[in-house]
Order: sequence, then structure tokens, then C-alpha cells
Amino acid sequence: MWTLRTTRVTAVAACRWLLLAAWPLNVLFTGLLAVTVVLGLVTEQSVIVRASLTLAAHYAIGLNGSFALHELGHLAVLARAKGVTAITLERSLWRTSISPHGRLGDRDAALAALAGPGACVGVGVILWLSAPSLQLHGWYLAHVVFLIPSFADGRTLLSAAHRGAADAARRRRERRGNR
Repeated sequence: MWTLRTTRVTAVAACRWLLLAAWPLNVLFTGLLAVTVVLGLVTEQSVIVRASLTLAAHYAIGLNGSFALHELGHLAVLARAKGVTAITLERSLWRTSISPHGRLGDRDAALAALAGPGACVGVGVILWLSAPSLQLHGWYLAHVVFLIPSFADGRTLLSAAHRGAADAARRRRERRGNR
């Protein structure tokens, strides 16, 4: 497990964290890709080489690129949130996470939850409109699923909305009681 707690997240720290997040899978994929490309070259099967390189582009730009953008979206909002005194970047075998420390308001929590999937959906729409033949947009558009309550982003958004609604109702009752 790798953990970094910092009061100021630098670009170097964020890139290091993202690279370490998926290194076992990246090493495995790169090894299998190399073997497949060599096999395609040795057997003079250009279709295998082209298919392998297309798969590599989808892996690097689609899967890893959308994952990095999603996490950086969260990080960008949390780094600027008032009341957040530090941020912990964690990577374990099965999970990569960002944990804010200090006081995170409901508005900032909702914005941070929306920022990861939102950034990906935005890029996915741009890719879909500008280069649909690359078919990379699906990787990015799929991040909208993280807003359902089964995932941390969805749960955070839901709980922030509930707390915000409860606070608004309490303020309305207080205003009526002061009349």
C-alpha cells in the first residue's frame, strides 16, 4: 500500500500516485502486448500487429486516460475546497482513493463527487463529436455509472444532497419560528 498525505498536491505527486495505482496491470498488459506484437511480426501477420496496437491505444488513452482524468477531477476540486487542510492519496491492491482531511462542506463534497465523472463525460462528449471513429468516447462516457449510489461518488452525492435538504428545511423552520 502506498499513501501520501499532503497539504499541497503537486503535479509530480499526482502523477506518481496515478502511475503507482495501476502498475501491476500495466506491467502485465505491456508484457502480453509485447509478446503479441512480436508474434505478429515473426509470423508476418500485420492484422495481429494492428489489432494489438489498437488495443494498446484503447488501454492507454481509454482505460488509463479516463481513470486518470476521473481522479484528477476529484483532486482538483478537493485541493481548492475551503476547510480541507490536507489530502491523502492512497493506493492499495484493489483501490485507489482520495481522502480529504478537515471540514468538507456539503457543496464541496457534491462538487468533488461530480467532478470525476463529470470531467470524463465532458471529454467523452468531445471525443464522440470530434472523433467518433476512434471509438474512445465510450471509455469516458461510461464514468457516468459512478454516480449511482453503489459507488462512492454516488453515495457522496446522495448524502450531500440529503444533508443539504435537511439543512434547508431546518433554516425554513427557524425563519418561520422567528416571525
